[in-house]
Amino acid sequence: MIVMKFGGTSTQDAPAIANVVEIIKAHLHQKPIVVVSAIAQATNMLEKIGKFAADKNDREARETLTQLFSRHFTIIDQLIRHITRNRNLRSVLDAMREEIETIIKGVTILRELTPRTLDTLYSYGELLSSRIVSVALQDHGIQSEWIDTKDFMFTDENFNRATPYLDIIEEKLKSNLLHLVNNGVVPVTQGFIGITLSGRRTTMGRESSDYSAAIIGAALDVDDIQIWTDVDGVLTADPAVVPDAKKVKTLSFKEAYELSYFGAKVLHPNTMLPAIEKSIPIHIYNSRRPQSTGTLVTAALPSTSGVLKSIAYKRNITLISISPQKRIGQYIFWEHIQNVFTKHGITILASVTAEYGYSIAAEEKQTTQALLQDLNDVGIVSINEKKCIISVLGSSITQNPGVLNRIFGSISDFNINMISFGASQFSINIVLEDGDALEAVREIHSELFGEVFTDDIFEVLDQQKKK
Repeated sequence: MIVMKFGGTSTQDAPAIANVVEIIKAHLHQKPIVVVSAIAQATNMLEKIGKFAADKNDREARETLTQLFSRHFTIIDQLIRHITRNRNLRSVLDAMREEIETIIKGVTILRELTPRTLDTLYSYGELLSSRIVSVALQDHGIQSEWIDTKDFMFTDENFNRATPYLDIIEEKLKSNLLHLVNNGVVPVTQGFIGITLSGRRTTMGRESSDYSAAIIGAALDVDDIQIWTDVDGVLTADPAVVPDAKKVKTLSFKEAYELSYFGAKVLHPNTMLPAIEKSIPIHIYNSRRPQSTGTLVTAALPSTSGVLKSIAYKRNITLISISPQKRIGQYIFWEHIQNVFTKHGITILASVTAEYGYSIAAEEKQTTQALLQDLNDVGIVSINEKKCIISVLGSSITQNPGVLNRIFGSISDFNINMISFGASQFSINIVLEDGDALEAVREIHSELFGEVFTDDIFEVLDQQKKK
């Protein structure tokens, strides 16, 4: 049994979904459970609809809604040839549109888009796409059943960033899905969205469909969790920044977590957690090139898995420097700082001990006045905005002087604000000016993964480290 998750670009139009059907067909012998994201840009369009309605811009809200459903109806007409299935699916979508129109009316009257209402709006993206994929499978002679996450993906009521109740989810999945799979049926369900115990739709954070797939996979003890996207797997850098980025063949769970944590978009950071607990491998494949071997993420890596893995980056970073107002133990001071960040639910991306305190990198959008006010109660605070953080990832990279020298040599012309070594020894994190982000990534990549190295760069550098 396997879980196959398909992202928004893999379901963006009729040809893409037809391709997904063929991929699923090729894996029927493995008893797949299919998880899908909303079609590309659908989630953003639903958010716009809600914001337009809250601003009493009813015309823009309805125009965007029309565009959204026009895309879905076009997919249906190009994809679903069976007349009755086509008609029935259109009726299902018409009913969903009426539900969204009712929500628009309510938001327009109240002039408020609450997190709870936004989650309800968000949910329609996955509900629409999963309906289409399930019927598309049926149209190609594959037994398929559409499964609503409201039947199993129970969460708390922290709307927009809900936490799943894993024990309940496992119990519901085993009672609702296992018999279908064992009878040769392909269940198709949604990523990203959940349901509270009181029946309210929730979401588990943007781009969390991977996490949904991993939760389902772990609950059912599947053999493999497959993430199908629009690239050949994890690459040595963002291909939009470095067009000649290379595929990374293998990653450990810890490496994959750090890579996603520091900005790589191929996997959601939480995806690894359920897989680690059950030791289930994750494969990342390209739905546009299904013959590609992709990237394997697993607990056990071969000895030749190499030193260097990938470069990730995040922009719009704020560097916060904080020093104590009076003499205080270093660890106690750090504990006070951590408590403030925890209170506000803000992630510390990187930190270093300075001579008289700490320097901390955090996302600019999370660096609120409320956070800074609470930090001012702890110590003397100064902030530097418009920074970026670049993370170079690899096995024991912090213990490899040769690699570190190459990294710093490649960006010696840039203004380095902070250097932080990851606690796991898998990453080195460098804070630079935000405007230097893309060029710095290219320079580091050229030095570490450029043409001067052969394809076995990982093994070569590993051998250099051992000498």
